[in-house]
Amino acid sequence: MDLIRISTFMCVLFAAVLLPVSAADSGDYANQTLNNEFVVKLPSDWSNFAMSSYAGPATAVMDNNDITNVIAIQVYPNMNCSVIIEENLKVNLELYNAMASIANMTAPEYGTDNVTQYGKYPDGKVSNLFIKLIDGNVVAVSGTYDTIEDAEDKAEQFTRIAASVIPLNPPVSDICAMEDKTPTPVPTTTYNPRPVPTPVYKSG
Repeated sequence: MDLIRISTFMCVLFAAVLLPVSAADSGDYANQTLNNEFVVKLPSDWSNFAMSSYAGPATAVMDNNDITNVIAIQVYPNMNCSVIIEENLKVNLELYNAMASIANMTAPEYGTDNVTQYGKYPDGKVSNLFIKLIDGNVVAVSGTYDTIEDAEDKAEQFTRIAASVIPLNPPVSDICAMEDKTPTPVPTTTYNPRPVPTPVYKSG
């Protein structure tokens, strides 16, 4: 009988210990609409603000319990029209890295419609970059960390947030949609020349 009571007590204690850990791991995530520009799924204790990122103006989301954990989100038109997704992602990744002066630390990892890569900024900070293509837009999400270890520790949370970003508006100018349009042919009018009369000369 005592053995049963002890076993029951241990099970309850074990469940009580694991419950907070599981709740912390799963997170209390909910969709938030930011700047009427995109929807992103964030933990309830995160905030957002405008920032100037390494790659220009962006919307930042930050963990209020760790103010060093800041993620920058940008949405802009996709200027590459390659129908091969990996090639399109590669071009956009290289453009972003050049714009933010990021030196690659790892090889890019391609998903169905996205690519991720670790890199380093000129000031020594580590970048975790996530780029996704969606409906003519590029979603670029970047996290900045002191070390590669810190970036890897927060990678699961970073990817979950980055992958949840959905633009609310179509691109202002979708050059790829314009290129896909077949130009209307110019109508051709056929003119039949009138015969020129041949003069007949009579000898006197």
